[in-house]
Amino acid sequence: MRHATQVGAEEVVLADPDAPADLDAPAEESRLAAALRRLREQDRPGAVCSPLAAPWWQRLLAIHVLRPLCAPALGLTLVDPQARTLVLSGDAVPDALAPSWGLMRMGWEHGHGLGLLAAVHEAGLDVRQTLPRIPHPEAFARSMNRDPVDRGEASALLPIALRLASVASPARGPVPVVPWVPDLGLARGQLPPPEVFTAMLTQCSRATQVVASRPGVAAGWPEPLLNSWHAARALRADIPAIAERLWLTYLARLGPWLRFGASAGGYTVPARHSVVAAARHFLLATGTPVVAEQTAEDVSGEYIAPSLPGTG
Repeated sequence: MRHATQVGAEEVVLADPDAPADLDAPAEESRLAAALRRLREQDRPGAVCSPLAAPWWQRLLAIHVLRPLCAPALGLTLVDPQARTLVLSGDAVPDALAPSWGLMRMGWEHGHGLGLLAAVHEAGLDVRQTLPRIPHPEAFARSMNRDPVDRGEASALLPIALRLASVASPARGPVPVVPWVPDLGLARGQLPPPEVFTAMLTQCSRATQVVASRPGVAAGWPEPLLNSWHAARALRADIPAIAERLWLTYLARLGPWLRFGASAGGYTVPARHSVVAAARHFLLATGTPVVAEQTAEDVSGEYIAPSLPGTG
C-alpha cells in the first residue's frame, strides 16, 4: 500500500491469500470487476469489499455479533466482517495508512481489513460492498471443515471490532444502516452436519454454565452486546477482557438460538427474525440511524421486514 502511494496508483486491490479474487473470470461475471465498477461509481471513492460466500453456520459470529457491532462505525452492515478482499481508491490509501490507525491496521496482518474500512469511512469517504463471490471448490471444501465456533477467529476479530466503538462518525454525518444484510443463501434452509451441530451445542452449553456462575452478567440479547459496546468506549477500556466476556455471552445466546433454528429448519425466516430484531435494537440503542421501512432482499427474491417485535 505504501508503494502504491509512492507510484501514484489510482486503485489498489488487496486479495484474499486463502481464496483469491476471481481474476480469471470474465469481467461481466467477476466480483472483483463489480467491486471496481462500484468504486468508480461512488460519490466519494473510498473502499469496496468483495465478501466470500459461506454456509450460514460458518457465519454465526458475524450474524449475531460482528455485523451489528461494526455497523455504527462503518455506516453499513458487512456481509463478511473479515473483509479479506478489498479495492481502495488512491485517495483512500493514505487515510488507511495514517499513524492514528496503527492498532487498527494490525488487523490486516491477521487476514482482515476492518481497520482499513473504518479509517476510510472516518475520513469521509464511501465504504461499500458487492454481492458475495463463490469460492473455488477447493477453498469452499476447506471452509466447510472449519470450526464454526472458532475461538481463534473470535480472538482476532472481536478486539478490533470493539475498538471501532470509539470511532467518531465522519464529518458529513452518520449514515442510516440496514439492520440485516443477506448472504448469498448457501444452505440457508439446511442444518449443519449432525456431528458439527452437536459439537456447537456442547460448546454453547459450557459457556452458558460459566456465564450463569458470574454475577452481574446481563441476560438476554442484545444487552450483552450493547454493554460491551459501551464498555469499549471507555477511556482505558480493557479490550481483551471485554472481548472474552462478549465471547462467552455470545455462546450462551447461540445455544438457544441454534435449537430454535433447528426446529425452524435452519437459517430460514423464523430464525432470522430474532437476528433482525436484535440488530435493530442494538443500532437504535447506540444512536445509529436505521433505514426506515427497509426490507432486506436476497438473491432468491425472498424478503423480510426489519421492524419485528421482540428480540427472540
